[in-house]
Amino acid sequence: MYPRARQHGLLVDRVGDETIVFDVERKEAHSLNRIASIVWQHSDGAHSLSEIASVLTRELDVQANESIVLYALDKLSSVHLLEGDETTELGHSTTRRDVMKRVAAVGVAAIGLPAVLTMTAPTPAMAASGGDTLPVDPGPD
Repeated sequence: MYPRARQHGLLVDRVGDETIVFDVERKEAHSLNRIASIVWQHSDGAHSLSEIASVLTRELDVQANESIVLYALDKLSSVHLLEGDETTELGHSTTRRDVMKRVAAVGVAAIGLPAVLTMTAPTPAMAASGGDTLPVDPGPD
């Protein structure tokens, strides 16, 4: 399998080791940690899972394997950052427990797992509604 990261309709910025991706179509911002960033950046349709795992091993100085890459791809796919339907190609959703079982012996757990945090940008209608605001306490009389 040669995964391909989505390139269109995205604004991308790197902040330290993380990559911030704003999906213009879905109005969602995604923060990819270092592992997820590396996997996403090397998902160009030319690198296999084992090649991406080798890049992780080289850049993080920790023995990584295809399980970590599959887990990252599953996370990236769930927020629509891969071309096509990569989850169909994966065959199943890779769970954190599955990954931990496979990588515990090689020490990847020490650096953490791929993480993608998502925040939806409020629409103008949401901002204008003002219906869910809490009353301000005027303080002591």
